[in-house]
Amino acid sequence: MEQFEGKVAVITGAASGIGRALAQRCASEGMQVALADVHPGKLQAVATELEESGCKVLTGVVNVADAEQMNAFAAQCRATFGDIHLLFNNAGILRVGMTWQHTAADWEKILSVNVLGVVNGINAFLPAMIEAQTDAHIVNTGSVGSLVAAPGMAQYTACKMAVRGITETLAYDLAALQSPVAVSLLCPGPVLTSISDELLGITDSAAATDAADHLMAGEPGFITPQLCADRVFAGIRANSFWIFTHPFKGYLRAKNEAMLEGSNPRYDEVTFDANP
Repeated sequence: MEQFEGKVAVITGAASGIGRALAQRCASEGMQVALADVHPGKLQAVATELEESGCKVLTGVVNVADAEQMNAFAAQCRATFGDIHLLFNNAGILRVGMTWQHTAADWEKILSVNVLGVVNGINAFLPAMIEAQTDAHIVNTGSVGSLVAAPGMAQYTACKMAVRGITETLAYDLAALQSPVAVSLLCPGPVLTSISDELLGITDSAAATDAADHLMAGEPGFITPQLCADRVFAGIRANSFWIFTHPFKGYLRAKNEAMLEGSNPRYDEVTFDANP
């Protein structure tokens, strides 16, 4: 897909961070947008911002872990806009801690959002996208953690590796149908988002935190959500399955070579290539 003007995008986790930046980018491309999030204050702030720019916006306070809520939102989107052309399964939460310190309830919570949220988005929107037989694209938000593990990140890594598997399989299934619907896996590196807000005790407010005010602003390697969104749209235009915000071919190549050699896992901090 190369042209976006007049088309329709659906974004989950749209009230802040990467989701908010994707919504802004969609609006700048002349798209109509449907925004879903669990934080009504921030969601309405984003919607108001986009509407003031002339964008037609639909919002839904939706828990992506709830299949019925996602199905109802999808029906509302189709009733409002008709065909959906871009679907960003972006909503996600972060948990950290030693692998054995997470309860079953903790696991159920993060899996329900980070994995089933993607599944529910696919199930709610994709059948109609396939039936429409028009160019469309799905972007599932994974992570660098979709490819490499890190200490203290068992839950997040498990989720994001699952999203990679789901997304790769989805690509094969769509290819088997010769469907015009394409799919990408977004693997962000460090982005100035609010994914850690819940861990820090930060609750919903009417305004999303600007990247310039982020605790990690200015730290090496961190990029703005807007730059992330730019790279996502470049990936969609190029029909790239893999969308990396911070390419790390050298690091990944070394990891894969160690695995092929049968070396035991040894953690080295992820390093990114100099040129994106």
